[in-house]
Amino acid sequence: MRLATRLFASIGLLVAAAVVGSILATDLLLRRHLEQEIATELEREARLVAALAPSDSTRWPDYAALAGARLSRRVTLIDPEGRVRGDTEFGRDALPRLENHSNRPEVRAAYDSARGVGMNQRLSASTNERQLYVAVRDGPPGIAITRVSTTLAVVDAQVHAVQRAVAAAGLLMLVAAGLVAWLLARVLARPLLLIADAARDIAAGRAAEFPDVHVPELAHHVDSLRTMHHELERRFDDLRREREESRTLLEALSDGVVAADERGAIVSANAAARRLLAYGSTQALPPLGELFHDRPHRTLMREVLAGGVVERRELDLGDRTVVVSARPLAEGGTLLLLSDVTDLRRLETIRRDFVANVSHELKTPLTAIAGYAETLAAESSESQAAGFAQTIVENAHRMQRLVNDLLDLSRIESGAWEPEPQTVDVESAAREAWAQFAERAASRKIALETATNSSSVHSDPEALRQVFTNLFDNALRHTPSGGRIRVTAQRVGDDTVVRVTDTGTGIPADHLPRIFERFYRVDPSRSRQEGGTGLGLAIVKHLVEAHGGRVEAESELGRGTTILLYFAT
Repeated sequence: MRLATRLFASIGLLVAAAVVGSILATDLLLRRHLEQEIATELEREARLVAALAPSDSTRWPDYAALAGARLSRRVTLIDPEGRVRGDTEFGRDALPRLENHSNRPEVRAAYDSARGVGMNQRLSASTNERQLYVAVRDGPPGIAITRVSTTLAVVDAQVHAVQRAVAAAGLLMLVAAGLVAWLLARVLARPLLLIADAARDIAAGRAAEFPDVHVPELAHHVDSLRTMHHELERRFDDLRREREESRTLLEALSDGVVAADERGAIVSANAAARRLLAYGSTQALPPLGELFHDRPHRTLMREVLAGGVVERRELDLGDRTVVVSARPLAEGGTLLLLSDVTDLRRLETIRRDFVANVSHELKTPLTAIAGYAETLAAESSESQAAGFAQTIVENAHRMQRLVNDLLDLSRIESGAWEPEPQTVDVESAAREAWAQFAERAASRKIALETATNSSSVHSDPEALRQVFTNLFDNALRHTPSGGRIRVTAQRVGDDTVVRVTDTGTGIPADHLPRIFERFYRVDPSRSRQEGGTGLGLAIVKHLVEAHGGRVEAESELGRGTTILLYFAT
């Protein structure tokens, strides 16, 4: 559509809207004003007719006819029973045959109104014209209502005349709008076309030529377009530089990064990802759903394509072990992170084997050392020698506990131990584990409380008792005399949650994330002094996770600590 046409259409629509609005306003406001003036005049005339009406009822028909003729209105006199006693349009003989007027809207309104005035508009049955009726509650004795009515055809004629005038003015304005549109198009069209060409050149990345215009508003737009062009060039340069930096960074990563769209088609993959997936730098990568051939791997990719979040899932890709994490992208698609942990898993295996072998080798000499030291402590007659021997015994026992914990942890981590789950009563397991600490707790006046509501978990009995043993041992070492340890259990969703709470010293918030690491101590000097190995909570974590559960910790300094064990039901 040409500019002149658009301008004419715009101005014409505005003019048409203004004309239509004026016509509607004329019909509404002018008509209302004129009808209100006529109603006021009719009320005044009705009161005048009522004031001059004779008291002799035999003269009422003639008086109504005379008043109506003089006023050029229809005058109706109505008695209290609603009978018409005089009417301009009906003779004396026809009056008895007229229907009762007590239910006419204007009559009822006059009775109900505090001013005694009622009015109504309706079509006349004889002339099919709109009539305005005004009734006043006034008249000589025997006349309750005096009504005066007139046609509203004159109002319609006046309103239509004004509307025709407005329409004619609107037509003239449309002609003027066409002329203005043509003139504006000549002045504005060429500069606007040149500006549009410059904008298309900018969008296409070509060199843009900006027109020299003298219209201030258009010149301002040209300056803005030129400034935008320079700013876009600068930002595109920045984006290109940032993209190159991001590409270089991705290519330098040792972890593989794969990005796919919402259909699963791979849109980018760095060199590490291609190496782990055994694809060359120029080979096309298949969609995520076809990237792997093993059933478990394809199942994982279907989960990723469905928008699922994958956290550190291990996959075996030939002779490599890869940890896969996935996140859906906000704009659709998925980001896949592939971490090669082959060397790490090999080192973990070497570490576990080393710890297991060393622990086995240490068990026998430690047993011998402890035995001989106990004998020396029992048979030595010198108090100093007995003290030295007792120190050897205590440290040998501490080393034995450490070796036993290391062996347990190594056995769990290596998979040599597998749980044999059965239904175990939580309170019974807790009481059995507490029995070995009862004397130690009684000496410090520390009590065990249980509120398990007869809850049970699906767990290996020995593993659950070892969990409680490690948690009770840890709690006793950090709970002051007179404290208490509480065991509770309850169903939360699909899990049974077992809580072990103490009233001990608590753990600082910055230490909580690491308390389940092996050999991690919040207060190393105190833990060594009290005989802790630093492996108890690590064993608890591995035992619960071996059952498909998880472990969490809550603590507040000076208020105690709660360990939460989640067992699937």
